[in-house]
Amino acid sequence: MHRSVGFVRIGEKKGLKKAIKLRNELGREMWGKFWRRLLKDPYLMTRLPHSVEPVIVYKPNPTKSDPEHRDACYLAKWREFNESGEYKYKTKVCSINKHGKLAAYTQTKKALLEAHKNNIEILTYMGRLNSIDLK
Repeated sequence: MHRSVGFVRIGEKKGLKKAIKLRNELGREMWGKFWRRLLKDPYLMTRLPHSVEPVIVYKPNPTKSDPEHRDACYLAKWREFNESGEYKYKTKVCSINKHGKLAAYTQTKKALLEAHKNNIEILTYMGRLNSIDLK
């Protein structure tokens, strides 16, 4: 979205004030109560996940009779800060054969929701999370 504020005609200082005012109006209109948070944290959008759904992966589980056997599992993967301020990947893997499809999905989904509990409201607002309560 591009909008002209006419800073050449009205001057740079007045143009900057007008541009900031216009930016804040449009931001509040688009993002509602999350606008201040987006302004204060410039990297928030890069840290948010695209999806909060576990994925099905096929992990190798060889046996003597079938060395190419693969086991279907649900995988939940997210990042956390460690003590030194670096990102560390965390994963939760649940076997579908061992737990059943619904139980494996529920366990991994709960792990993802717990990992992203601070951002659940904004993810729901953006449409990246369906608001379904898991018990």
